[in-house]
Amino acid sequence: MTIVFSLLPAIFYSAEKDADGCKDHPLIPRLPGYYIAACNETPAGADLDIIKETGTETVHFEGKSTAYSYMPQPDLKTKLTEAQLRSNFENIVKKMNGALFGVTYGQKWPVYTISKDGKNFWIILMITPGKYYTGSYVYRIIEKN
Repeated sequence: MTIVFSLLPAIFYSAEKDADGCKDHPLIPRLPGYYIAACNETPAGADLDIIKETGTETVHFEGKSTAYSYMPQPDLKTKLTEAQLRSNFENIVKKMNGALFGVTYGQKWPVYTISKDGKNFWIILMITPGKYYTGSYVYRIIEKN
């Protein structure tokens, strides 16, 4: 009986597996301690107002688009703060020679650009801020046409 009860915490707090059919994008590695809760691929075709240092600019985003939703593992002892998550993600982008392009109007989601192997990408990091922050994040990566 003792063995059964000692295994219960492992059963209830086992690591979550990535959603079926989802795997990390080869350009952006996941943050440690996270799993992919969902992913989807759709063509992108939208105009977004982007705030840049020089003012607001309407940018047309078009191309192959994939969104990845990451959540912290339930047994993760220390979850990243919102600021830490944003900083860690930006450091990943910078290591790929990417740069901040601007932020979306309204939500203030950072939009990054990366070029690799002759392809250009936009990456939009979406985090629900403030009191609604849960430690999870979503990013959409759009391969420019």
